[in-house]
Amino acid sequence: MAVTFSDDSEKFVNSGRAEQFRRRWRKESPNYLFILPHLLLFSLFLLYPIFSGLRISMFDWRIMAKEQTPVGLNNYIALLTKDPLFWKVLRNTGYFAIMTATINTVLALLTAVALKQNFRGRDILRVLFYTPVILSVSVAGIIALRVFDPQRGMLNYFITDVFNGPRIQWLGSATTVIPAISLTTVWWSFGFPMLVFLAGLQNIPESIYEAAKIDGAGPVQTFFEITLPLITPTTLFVVVTQFIAHMQVFGQPLLMTAGGPGHESRTVLMYLYQTAWTYFRFGYASAIAVLLALIMIVVTLIQFRLLRSRGEV
Repeated sequence: MAVTFSDDSEKFVNSGRAEQFRRRWRKESPNYLFILPHLLLFSLFLLYPIFSGLRISMFDWRIMAKEQTPVGLNNYIALLTKDPLFWKVLRNTGYFAIMTATINTVLALLTAVALKQNFRGRDILRVLFYTPVILSVSVAGIIALRVFDPQRGMLNYFITDVFNGPRIQWLGSATTVIPAISLTTVWWSFGFPMLVFLAGLQNIPESIYEAAKIDGAGPVQTFFEITLPLITPTTLFVVVTQFIAHMQVFGQPLLMTAGGPGHESRTVLMYLYQTAWTYFRFGYASAIAVLLALIMIVVTLIQFRLLRSRGEV
């Protein structure tokens, strides 16, 4: 037998739901007020520029024009099919990002494992390894120019004058320019991932290492069987943040080589900057920014998939 509700019963149910909603809103509204300032700043300085960039990339945007000419996806088509320089700077950026992120991650992890041990002078070494991070990119670039100078640089002094080796054009050769910028970036920035790995290692209980030692596990076996699996979330964070940061490299090659020799060290952000502020092609520059963001998103998702699956094994 079907059960029917009268109009009064429906009104009672609806009023009860409305009252429940009001009570819940009164209880949770302070939480929304707390996040409101951040939400406003997030919308103003992140969401609005993102959607503005997407819109501008659909136009032949001229800074002084009263009306902008819509071009649809033509900027993206031109980038992908008619602009060999874009593919060149993208390869340079990817090469630099993969090299730097890999060296940074491995070096930071090994240094963190070493500095986790209890020995005299450990805290001083932690400070010394982290110190370059506080330098600005301009200072790091000037120091690197002094090191890699082919005539008076510190590196060539030892290679050429002390060990009678060849005088290498570190920043003037297509073969060595990106590795030189990468090594500069590693020296400058690896203190942050080292600190993150140190924090992750501190969360591993010492009882696990003691049990492994009792079972006869050596340092290498302990590292690969215990340390690496237990810091997988930390490794994921470091790898993703390092890749995203180094795909946006700009200051180091600008200061050290200005993109040279030729276009061998020109990066995507340098190309984007030149397109926007030298040639005033803001629509084309916005398309470059959108494609770079899409590449970073796709690669980040792949990294999440690979490292998460490894951590679940």
